[in-house]
Amino acid sequence: MKTPLAVPFACCLALAATAQNPNPTIDLGLWTVEHINGTGPWFVDAPRLFTNSTNTVITDSSVCYSDFPVTVLDFRMSVDPAGGDDDVIGFVLGWNPGDSSNATADYVLVDWKKVTQAFQNWGTANRGLALSRVTGTFTRGYGGGPIDLWSHTGNCTELARSTTYGQVGWEFSTHYHFRVIYTPGSVDILVNGVPEFHVAGTFPAGRFGCYNYSQSHMEFQFPLPGAFAAFGNGCQGSAGVPYLFSPETPLVGFRLPIIVANLPPPSPVLLVLGVSNTNWNGTPLPIALGPFGGAGCSAYVSGDIFVPVMNFNGTAYVDLQLPVALPTTYPTFFAQALAIDPAANGLGIGLSNAAAATIGIR
Repeated sequence: MKTPLAVPFACCLALAATAQNPNPTIDLGLWTVEHINGTGPWFVDAPRLFTNSTNTVITDSSVCYSDFPVTVLDFRMSVDPAGGDDDVIGFVLGWNPGDSSNATADYVLVDWKKVTQAFQNWGTANRGLALSRVTGTFTRGYGGGPIDLWSHTGNCTELARSTTYGQVGWEFSTHYHFRVIYTPGSVDILVNGVPEFHVAGTFPAGRFGCYNYSQSHMEFQFPLPGAFAAFGNGCQGSAGVPYLFSPETPLVGFRLPIIVANLPPPSPVLLVLGVSNTNWNGTPLPIALGPFGGAGCSAYVSGDIFVPVMNFNGTAYVDLQLPVALPTTYPTFFAQALAIDPAANGLGIGLSNAAAATIGIR
């Protein structure tokens, strides 16, 4: 049995340095860092969709909060092994500026400890993922660290523990995908698509904040929607009009299947990949191929890479491996299929429609 062709796509991304994608909906450059204790910095990447924190001392704790009130939010949280340690990562909901010292502070803390640990005079932080309500100011302990937040005592009241991870610590190099739904009457949180918290109550409006307590190299990645959008028209071949499509959304680090239907069963097929749908080596796109014998055919894509594709009895399939890292400008690339089809026209080819693939981040 033949295996679908898998193609690493990093080479095409190098060509896509000038390609653009729609503006992200989250701009971490507008967010604010508020230190609960210490001065551990938060780093924000150039596209302003990724941030991580790096402690300067083990007692550092801080929040990097949004410029908007939280309602529904999706994000990915992970810890780089370079950070070492086994402490607390998480986020806050309903945070307001100054809540690190506000006597009237009232917000939700969702935090995750890797191991159970008693430390100095802070008490014991229990392993697992928990949801707590924080009201008022903190009791300061060793090194100025907030005892309440570490041990869920005093002004930090634990309300619930995660169904799956309540007694389970986080793991290094693991992407945990969160969806948060925060309303005046409830907090719902899903992790990797599974409901983990449903807590009813009366909750105040406020911001979302990335939260770190004594854990370096904890990372937040906010999503960028991907898209696979067809455009243009294929031209008549001996088995119909070739049609190119994908059943999946392009996402960083995932495979992207591309399928071409309505092909003559024996035809060799090439997938044309390009960084532009407006220009190819100085020639404007699309290029009408009627004058060259390809009646009704148009080239829509700059021919930067040509990938041979297996033809399975009239349907071609290729599996593009999208990279795990992207340039600072997340690229859109373009695709069109070309089939050798001597019976189709004087040029002896069939062309599919084209598609624009914007690589998203999950």
